[in-house]
Amino acid sequence: MKNSFLFMSIILLVTVACGPTKKQNEEKKDSVTTLVDTTSIPVTANLKEVITEFAQAYVSQDQQKINTHINPELGLYIIYRPGAGDEYTHVDSINFKKPVPEHFPYGKISTTDLISFAKLPEFDCGTDRWSKLGFFCDTTKTPNQLSTIINFKKEFEPISSSEVSKIQTIEKDSYRVILTRGDNLIFHVKKYKDAWYVITLDRAYGWCDA
Repeated sequence: MKNSFLFMSIILLVTVACGPTKKQNEEKKDSVTTLVDTTSIPVTANLKEVITEFAQAYVSQDQQKINTHINPELGLYIIYRPGAGDEYTHVDSINFKKPVPEHFPYGKISTTDLISFAKLPEFDCGTDRWSKLGFFCDTTKTPNQLSTIINFKKEFEPISSSEVSKIQTIEKDSYRVILTRGDNLIFHVKKYKDAWYVITLDRAYGWCDA
């Protein structure tokens, strides 16, 4: 009997020592919960919705709808090509009856393609063609068209440091979108205060008239 009691005591001690503690169980439970919460955030779905709605509003020239995707605090930077070099202007909204620049009306495009998150197409002025057709957004790279313009301008005219800083901030963590059906549509999107907005409309790339 004495040996039997000793044997049972040893088994009990081994079970307690090897089993998880209450704290370990709680940490494991918390870890699993956090993982589930993180993967359920629909960031891509929201980004996809904003991109698609902006393009659709552009196609139908729905001025009220399209301007809901422009943040009043950020405004919209429109890139255009008045000559050999690109330029940009800052506006608070899009007015389809008053295009920027004035001589370049907002053209007709098609949105039959669904948005694809992939490498962007490139435009070849020699053949006047895109490397691929469709509707694309590249979330692996940050566009720098505005920074390129302002860095070039700094060589020929005084540019305030606040303007340079503003451009750098507006481009940070933004994505470039290109639609290559009909007259092309190119714009940049950025997340600001937990919502996605269109911050740049590029009306220069994809045209080789200059």
